[in-house]
Amino acid sequence: MWQNFWNLRVNDRLTQWKEFRQQLDRMPFESAIHELNEMWSTAPIVNHNLEPGELKNWPDPWQLLAENYWCDVAKALGIIYTIYFTSHNNKAMEMRVYYDYKDKERYSLVWLDGGKYILNYRPYEIVNTKDIKKKEEDMKLLYRYSKEELQLNKY
Repeated sequence: MWQNFWNLRVNDRLTQWKEFRQQLDRMPFESAIHELNEMWSTAPIVNHNLEPGELKNWPDPWQLLAENYWCDVAKALGIIYTIYFTSHNNKAMEMRVYYDYKDKERYSLVWLDGGKYILNYRPYEIVNTKDIKKKEEDMKLLYRYSKEELQLNKY
């Protein structure tokens, strides 16, 4: 279902995104997280779009959905924007950007509810702090942004 979402015209994509957020509002938090992860796991990946250290240059939610270029940072930001604009925005959320020196990969992860749910590590998979701790000896935390630092309340 979601593969077609990314090919929609901008206004149709924004409308469906709003309807999706309204669906999430009606779900318990854990179910909403699973649906959110399912949706964002289908986003088409590009190698580079947003710089993880240039928060001031990141697009607002509507620009991000309109541009439709999904590097790891953009995907993590899209996940955060999506859950923030639901009734579940009272949960702790942050973005953490790691670099894995062993695999030579960057990971832009979304930590929800204190790390109980970590998204954007692998498609279609939700992990938690226990899973990430196993990898932390190979990974260096580069950036950590709380929802306050992301200034989500300005939208």
